[in-house]
This record gives sequence, structure tokens and C-alpha cells, in this order.
Amino acid sequence: MITIKSEAFISETGKREINEDNLQFQSGKFYLVCDGLGGNGNGQIASQLVAETVKESLLKSKSIVEAVQEADKVLSSYKKKHPSTEYMATTISVTEILDKGILISWAGDSRVYQFRDGKIIYKTNDHTLVGEALKNGIITDLEALFHPDANELTKSIKGAQNPVELDQILIEDIKENDHFFICTDGVIESWIDTDLETLFSESKSTNEIIDELDKSCQIFSNDNYTAIVFQVDFF
Repeated sequence: MITIKSEAFISETGKREINEDNLQFQSGKFYLVCDGLGGNGNGQIASQLVAETVKESLLKSKSIVEAVQEADKVLSSYKKKHPSTEYMATTISVTEILDKGILISWAGDSRVYQFRDGKIIYKTNDHTLVGEALKNGIITDLEALFHPDANELTKSIKGAQNPVELDQILIEDIKENDHFFICTDGVIESWIDTDLETLFSESKSTNEIIDELDKSCQIFSNDNYTAIVFQVDFF
């Protein structure tokens, strides 16, 4: 059975005035991050409503699909009462710890990574115009880093009138001491994959990894930045 050896997290405003990111977790059961969008602070509302609703649903043993459907309803209800928030939305990335694997579900460009011995052995693909172009071989990794449409999402949670189908993968190839890393795109402003591999190859605790992430994001990230790191064990 998969257990959690250690975990750590961070969520900071960065160089923005408002933190539109949100993280929620139940230790050993699930971990999630959301990154809201919509302007005028509406992203903060969207990410909070969705993250908290999904957490409550998962704690009631609902599936992540049911949890997001419930979050869609909550988001739509809020928009109906507050028409100025019509265009708010949020990304979501969730990892659920199951008996024989870890289920990853996501929509948008908040990422989940799996590291083993400092190497990325799995990474979610971004639901962005650039991510789709990269996936289809239209542009290179280097071109993706500096593309002007890097943040143009193709999937996000917008409400019940525009329901989104989450991408999902069940990771069953898991070994003791693997790290899972969940983050919003503000972290990726400061950390490319090769640098992350260097960070996760060092003998650092999850708290020390978060500290290193924070130091760089304080300098190089313009956006809010949020991250969760957990290391797995078995018994």
C-alpha cells in the first residue's frame, strides 16, 4: 500500500497583488492545486470555490469526476449571482493516492511531475495552444519556452454550462522514494525541467526542495506560484 513519507507545500503571491492560486489536500489521500483566471480578482474566487468544493467532495468519497461536476455547479451558481464574474475560470491538477497507484487528473497548465532518482519519468501535458503544438511536433521545447501564446488555455473549469472533461492517468509504476510534484505555471516561469531534475536529484527533504523552489520563484516568477511536493513509501 502506498503511503506518504513526507510532504511540503507553498503558495505565494509573487509579484502580483492578489494570489489567485489555491491548494488543498488531505495528507495521504489527495493533493490539488488550482490557478484562477478572469481578472479583477475573479481568478481568486474561481480557484477557491473549485478547490474547496473538490476537496469537500473527495472527502465524501466521491470520484474526481463527480467532484469537478459539483464544482462546476458551484461556479455557475456564483456567476449567476455575480454577473461581473462571468469569464472567471480555473485550472486544476489533482493526485489521488490509491491502494495500487496514483490517479492524476487535470485541466489547464498546472502540472504534475513524477521524479525517480532525480529523473522525470512522467509529466502532464499542458492544455494550452503551445502545449498542443508541442505535443503534435509543430514547435520545439525551446520555442515553447518563449512562445507569446504560452498561457492561452485550451481547457479550464468554467462552470456547468461549459463542462470540461479532465485528462486522467493512473500511475502504477511507483517505487519507494519517488517524488510527486504539483505546481501552477508561476513555478514554471522560474524552473525548466533540467533544473528541476537537478533539484530532485539532490538529497534534500521535501521542505528543502520547497525552500529552493521558493528562492528562485521570488526572483524570477512574475506570477503567483504554488507547489506541493510529496515523497512516497510503502507498507
